[in-house]
Amino acid sequence: MFRKALLLILVLLVLTSTAASQIQSGNDVSIRDRARRIEPFIMESSRRYGVDPRLLKILCFIESRYRLDAVSPKGARGPMQFMPDTAKRFGVRNPHDPQQAIDAAARYLRDLLMRFGGRLDLALAAYNAGEGTVESFQTGRPLVLASGKVINRRGQITGGIPPYRETQDYVRSAIAFFTSDQAKSFALTTRSIQKNSASPLLSSRNLRRHSSNRSKRSSLTASERESALFIEVQ
Repeated sequence: MFRKALLLILVLLVLTSTAASQIQSGNDVSIRDRARRIEPFIMESSRRYGVDPRLLKILCFIESRYRLDAVSPKGARGPMQFMPDTAKRFGVRNPHDPQQAIDAAARYLRDLLMRFGGRLDLALAAYNAGEGTVESFQTGRPLVLASGKVINRRGQITGGIPPYRETQDYVRSAIAFFTSDQAKSFALTTRSIQKNSASPLLSSRNLRRHSSNRSKRSSLTASERESALFIEVQ
C-alpha cells in the first residue's frame, strides 16, 4: 500500500514537471514568434534614424514583451507603450500597429539621445518617465505639469535619473541587456548602424561613464534575459 502511494506521488510529480516545461516552452515560442514578426520594422526604423537596433528590441521587450495588444494600467498602448499625448506628438494614429509604433519609438529615442548628449541612461529614463522629469532632476527645478501635478517639488538634483524605483530598474535592466556579451553577440554594433547617420547618437564613452552600475542585479530574471535577445539581427 505504501509503495503504491509513493509510486502515485512520483508519477504526479513527473506529470507536473512535464506540464510546467511544456508551458514554459510554449511561452518561449510565443515570444520568439512575436519578436520575429516585428524584427523587420525594428531594422527598418533603426536604419532610418541611426539608432542601434538592439535598443529598439530591448525597449520593445521591456515595455510589452513584443505584444501588439499590450495596454498598461496607466493607459500606455502597443508594443512600445505610447501614452496618448506622446502618440499624438509623434503622429501615431494606432499605437498597436507595429510599423507606426516602432518607427515613432526610434524617432523618439533618437531625439532623446540628441537631447541628452548621447547619454543612454538619461534617454532611457526619459522614455520611461518623460524628458521634462529627467531635466527637472538634472537642474533641481520643479516641473509643473498641465494637470497641476508638481514633479520634484523639493528641487532634488540626482544627475537626471528620477528617484523612482520603476525608472531606476527600467534603466538598469535596459543597460544590462545592452552591455551584456549576449546582446553584443546577437546584434550589429552601434558604429555600423551610425556610420550612415548624420550624427552619432550614442557615445560608447558616455555609456561607460554615465550608465547605471552594471554590477547591480537587473530587475529581470535570467530566463527573461535569455528570451529577450535570441534573434540575430541581420
